[in-house]
Amino acid sequence: MIKIQNVRKEFNEDTKIRLKNMVFEDGKSYAILGVSGSGKTTLLNMIAGIINPTDGKIIVDNVEITKLTQKEKDKFRLKNIGYIFQDFKLIEDMTVEDNLNLLKIEKIDCVDINNILEQVGLKNKRKMKVKKLSGGEKQRVAIARALMKSPKIILADEPTGSLNYEKGLEIMELLHKFHKKSKHVMIYVTHDDRMAKYADKIIHFEDVLEKGGVE
Repeated sequence: MIKIQNVRKEFNEDTKIRLKNMVFEDGKSYAILGVSGSGKTTLLNMIAGIINPTDGKIIVDNVEITKLTQKEKDKFRLKNIGYIFQDFKLIEDMTVEDNLNLLKIEKIDCVDINNILEQVGLKNKRKMKVKKLSGGEKQRVAIARALMKSPKIILADEPTGSLNYEKGLEIMELLHKFHKKSKHVMIYVTHDDRMAKYADKIIHFEDVLEKGGVE
């Protein structure tokens, strides 16, 4: 379970985000729908402990991550959260296999690479360098990396943002299938309401902002 309590994020004198209290329940998937630049990615990054809120609490799986040091947050994220970034954050000159094996360097318990690559439809691309893959294939590698450690929480930032509609649907079907199987908490942000339909609950980002919540 994830709890957002009295959270405010201030970037500078001109940009402030204030959020209503929220709870994301175990076993459910959530789509956060809103226009680009509204603060959706900021919310994901605060949940993941990548950035800190200026005020308020974020409690993830009974751990108040806003009280942890950055080193403790990074360790918690590696163990418990699978983050699918909008720009993939893969190492282009490394193979698919080597990108996934980086998790083992961090001494994270992982499922078998062959198994996860088969599930995302990339078993025959295992030895291929990432830079030779299509955008949809890179997204599948990013998903495989996030799911390899069987995380309790999946966060996805515009998981179909760089793909055409058909490829985007394939990715959402894949994430939906994994979520139903694992029953983790899944939160993904999107500006495309056609992709939001896969979630158990759709949250319009403007509805979770306090009055005057973005300045």
